Amino acid sequence: MTRYGRFERVSRTLGGACLAMLMACAPTSSDEQSGAVGHREQAIGQRSNLTSAEWSTYRADRQYLHSLVKPDVRVRLNFADARQHRYAMTRLKLAGKTPKNSPYLFEAAEALRQTHIARGYRASQIIEPADSSLERQEMHFIELANLGENTPEPTDAYGGASSTIPEGAYYTWVDVDFTDASGYPIGELGWVEEFDGGTNVAIETVGDPTQSTLTRFSVATFKFEDSPAGFVNSYIYTQVGADDPEIYAGTPTRVVAVDAPRDIKFNDNLISVCLNRTWTQDCDYDLTGNPQSIKLPLAGKLTLTSDHVFDVPVLEQLKTDVLGGQNPPGAGSVRLILTQSGGGCLAGDANALTANMKPFWKNLQISPDSKELSWDATAADAMHFADGCRQVQADVKLTMGLRLPLIWPADGSTASTSVTLSDSGRADYTFKRITVTNSCLAAGTQIQLAGGTHAAIESLESGAQVFNPYDSDDRALTIMDTAKGFEAVPMVRIRDDAGRTLLMTEMHPIATPDRGMVQARALRVDDAVMTASGPSKLVEVSRESYDGKVYNLKVGAETELASLGEDQTVVYANGFEVGDGQIQSKYETLAMTQKEGDVLDRLPAQWHRDYLLSQKRE
Repeated sequence: MTRYGRFERVSRTLGGACLAMLMACAPTSSDEQSGAVGHREQAIGQRSNLTSAEWSTYRADRQYLHSLVKPDVRVRLNFADARQHRYAMTRLKLAGKTPKNSPYLFEAAEALRQTHIARGYRASQIIEPADSSLERQEMHFIELANLGENTPEPTDAYGGASSTIPEGAYYTWVDVDFTDASGYPIGELGWVEEFDGGTNVAIETVGDPTQSTLTRFSVATFKFEDSPAGFVNSYIYTQVGADDPEIYAGTPTRVVAVDAPRDIKFNDNLISVCLNRTWTQDCDYDLTGNPQSIKLPLAGKLTLTSDHVFDVPVLEQLKTDVLGGQNPPGAGSVRLILTQSGGGCLAGDANALTANMKPFWKNLQISPDSKELSWDATAADAMHFADGCRQVQADVKLTMGLRLPLIWPADGSTASTSVTLSDSGRADYTFKRITVTNSCLAAGTQIQLAGGTHAAIESLESGAQVFNPYDSDDRALTIMDTAKGFEAVPMVRIRDDAGRTLLMTEMHPIATPDRGMVQARALRVDDAVMTASGPSKLVEVSRESYDGKVYNLKVGAETELASLGEDQTVVYANGFEVGDGQIQSKYETLAMTQKEGDVLDRLPAQWHRDYLLSQKRE
């Protein structure tokens, strides 16, 4: 058995405390009891799950499939083809999945096979999903595929796959493996499954290229997913390494530097993208002038530190093809993943109807010595993502993947290397956390100041002192930042029995005596809210369109926050106790990640047994 041959499992509820990758981690009692946030399990498979004959057949089926499908092209396997179907089911067997421990998964796979047969799919036929749309969509892709180019140990190779679907899925299965060109495994199959999840699924595997005498390698990932749209599968693979099996120039090494996107304001280790409002001190990228899309810059360079050079003719041909309107697999991709609400968007240029990499390739430069490749998709040439991904998210994933052609100058042999810019710890460059924000009170809203006077929210600036009932020192908090913008959807108007009124965006948090902070959209007539004079009953809750400016505040210097409790960075707005931008961000995140009720209440009945069995596995 190899050093990767153990079978290990991680089992946790989504949002739980288990953070280790492919390491044994027992669920906590709260994880076991909580069914409100879904269930996730991940592990690595056992080679001993297959007999020697099954291994031979599996590798032959893999070779057959890869003869039908080009690298970096996602497909849906045709289960009417016995070899494609057998290949997929063997991956499940490698992972330890059986009809006994996953009954409905196997029933659904068989039903899919029967559907493909009924549709008349022929052997060797491949089904290609439409992946070129700019709209928010389901995604399944390889995020990592390297042979140790960016790791301290040259024998450490990493493969990783990701999946996302808008609004989540009933069930998601994703696996990933690393093999040489013949299909011989240089690491174990990693797999993950989620019940009532699917918005942000990722799995990695580790490989050792020295286990093979070949120099060409493959990372492949397979997915099953069941959602309201139906039960589907998905498959994609990529290739890395040298093309010449007789000559191996060693692993290419490189250094990546990124100039955009970056944390360029406030130095808070956060890349803040502002949609309809702009924080004056912490809005790294302002999208208020782009109401129909998300626009992000991408700039950086990659320098080869080994003796390899870039294959300039191949790169120039790719550039010509992309700028000419083609989208060849080697062009790479840039994706924006909505990790809370699910789904993602592929990048395109400002006038694109389909996804493309034109902004990236338009300003691509290669140094005279062919050792450095730089890109500058900024300003008017920034990467555009469709308005379907223009959503408030506490975290989004920006990921760029490239497979670059190389040459070993000593003999002209060719190779390829995979480069990933993402939030993965194994990426060549790891972006800081990216958040998409909004904010929230209508112009003219009166904010109570530290001295007892009031001022319109639009007149306040950073450094001013506002009244805060929880500050134990002087009942005052410092304004650290302000935001200004517009609101596209109708706002919430409330009025209480004392005649106070307030107009705020639907996501703005307001304090209540019995429920804590709630978003304005959850308020109803007769609800009690907190005011400067204590609890007060609402006599009106309505919606109204608003074309004026909206504003928000972030309050509390570091020394002031030390004495405050949870949800206490509040201000009085027109007499109502409301949260600041920090509290709003927290509750926006909770609203997108928390689900009501038990997992079984949300899962279709056919998945109940699989879910219950998954929780009993050791």
